Amino acid sequence: MKLFLANINEVTTGHFDLITPQRLEKALRCRFSDDQKRCVAGGLLLRAFLGDTAIAADEYGKPRAANGAFFNLSHSGDWALLALGDNEIGCDIERHRQADALRLGKVVFTENELRTIRENPDRLGQFYRFWTKKEALLKCMGKGFHRAAKSVDVCADVFSEDGLDYYIQTKVFADYTISVCTRGKKEKFTLEFFDLSSVKD
Repeated sequence: MKLFLANINEVTTGHFDLITPQRLEKALRCRFSDDQKRCVAGGLLLRAFLGDTAIAADEYGKPRAANGAFFNLSHSGDWALLALGDNEIGCDIERHRQADALRLGKVVFTENELRTIRENPDRLGQFYRFWTKKEALLKCMGKGFHRAAKSVDVCADVFSEDGLDYYIQTKVFADYTISVCTRGKKEKFTLEFFDLSSVKD
């Protein structure tokens, strides 16, 4: 399993010509420049690692590659993240912002998760660990937040349901938290920084 991070500040106007028409349309619908860059950076990562295979969203909005490759995208702040694996995969990256972890957490976290946050001296850090783990898990399961967030508990690094095991791993760098989830087995992962300037026509 490999994770690739791309800095959206490396996106240039020329990169808009290198992404698919569908992703270009999505990028141009974004009101803010940074949102456009995040969308374009994701498209460039897909081009670099999945080539020209067609990608379409399923009924829950999860992108699927026509060639059967397992991947997932996420972005936050200055970074776009692509996760590639040998099985179903989900990922999430979140930039840390000051927030009331317990108040916000009541919307998405179980009582067990809220208790863990409450007891942790680093409440905000624990909030982002749980948030990204939950998002990565739900994306790996294929339903994202179409499924109630409180229906899964991510206090442990393994979640089991319907005879399937989901393994979640988390990494913190600078003021970002990344979580990645794989189905069936725990896969060792590497995190690499990818230079968007290397993507050419």
